[in-house]
Amino acid sequence: MVPSTPTRRRTLLGAAGALATLAGCGASDGGGDRETPTEPPREPFDPESVPPHRRLRGANDGPLVWLSDETQTGTNEEPRRRRPTFLTSRDQVDRLRFADVRGVEAARTFLEETTFGSETIFLERVPVRRCYELQLCDVSWSATEVDTQFGRVLRDADVACEHDARDSTAWLVRIPEALDADRITSYSSGVGGSSCGERRRPPEREQPITADAVPAPNATAEGDDA
Repeated sequence: MVPSTPTRRRTLLGAAGALATLAGCGASDGGGDRETPTEPPREPFDPESVPPHRRLRGANDGPLVWLSDETQTGTNEEPRRRRPTFLTSRDQVDRLRFADVRGVEAARTFLEETTFGSETIFLERVPVRRCYELQLCDVSWSATEVDTQFGRVLRDADVACEHDARDSTAWLVRIPEALDADRITSYSSGVGGSSCGERRRPPEREQPITADAVPAPNATAEGDDA
C-alpha cells in the first residue's frame, strides 16, 4: 500500500515523466503523428528514498537472524522465505540471535542506533541464487501493510558460485515510524530480474508473497527462478 504522502522517489518519478512529455511535444514538426512508445518508462531510482538497512547473507538453510523464543527445530524443512518479524522494542533486540556470518557486528550496531518509539525494524528473509546479489529498491508501508521490492544483479566475476545453489539473506530495515505489529495483517514482496536502476514502472509481481500465503519449502522467491 502506497503511503498517502508521496516519497521523494515517487515525486522524482512524476517530474521525470512530465519532462519526457514536454520533450515529446517539442520534437513534433507537424509532419504527421508520431508513434507513442508502448514500453513503460524506466523508473528513476533514488537510493535516498530507501530506508536505512543492513543485510546478512549465508549459505545455510536455517535462519540468519531469529528471536530466542522462536522454534528453530527442523530448519531444513522450513520455508526459505519465512514470515517477517517486526521489532518494536529494545527487549526484542536483546532476544535476537545471529548465525555465524559476516556483517553481524554491523547489524548489532545498526540495531543499537535504532530509536524504538519512533522507529520500527522490519526483518525479512529472502532466498537468492548464489551467483546473484539482491538490492533493496523500495519499501512502502501503512498501519496495516508492508511492501518491499528487490532488484537482482550478477555478482562479481571473481566470486565462485554454482548457479543452482541458493543462499539465505536477512534484511533489517529501519522504518521511520512506530508501527503496531498487531495491526499489520499482510505484506507483499517481489524480486525483479534486474537492478534497481533498470526496473520499470510498475514493478512486476508474478508471485506476491502475503502473510496468508507463505511458500512451501520447495517454493522459490518471486523472480528467483531465472
